[in-house]
Amino acid sequence: MEDRLNEAQKIIDDMSKAVDISKIEDLIKDNKIVFMHKEKEYRVRLLDRGEKEELDMLRRKKFGQLIQDKDILLEKDLRVQYKERGLNIDEIDEAIKKLSAQEVNLQMSLGEAITKNESETIFNNYKEQIEEIRIEKQTKSAQKTILLEFSLENQLLNYVAEIITYLSLDIKTDTGRWVRLFKTIEDFRVYDDNELINTAGVYTMLLQYL
Repeated sequence: MEDRLNEAQKIIDDMSKAVDISKIEDLIKDNKIVFMHKEKEYRVRLLDRGEKEELDMLRRKKFGQLIQDKDILLEKDLRVQYKERGLNIDEIDEAIKKLSAQEVNLQMSLGEAITKNESETIFNNYKEQIEEIRIEKQTKSAQKTILLEFSLENQLLNYVAEIITYLSLDIKTDTGRWVRLFKTIEDFRVYDDNELINTAGVYTMLLQYL
């Protein structure tokens, strides 16, 4: 029974969140995340006041450029255009909400089945249903992301994420000092180690918004 409880808890934890927040929290020390890449030590950190001012300046400048581009639509206008073509993103949002509610209900039912020591068949049935709902929800979320990829808001968010990564990524020198990896935004844009940038970007967003 204890083994089944442990297994069930793992299933629920794995399915309830795509990312294990508890493990991520263990990575964060003093508002920083340190990681290794190609035998070198890097870290991302929260921005200081000067860096936040630089971020705000670059964000305002980017917004001004985007808003003047007549080919770039706000999300609300993009939703209207899609709806006119038979793609209703509001309905996708509603479907995602319903799937999330179904997932929660199934997780609760799974928990009740565990406490009642139900059969393995019932246990596996709940597991399969939760997995199916998660896949469907992820599919719809991916569809929405693709449809709204070129909205002004999304382009601005992606730009801000890049700038935060550029500003917050440090490398540890041979003397043990931490220094900014990039001196300029141009250095960041031409950097050819995409694996490092992608890893740092993920950690940066988790650190900023967790």
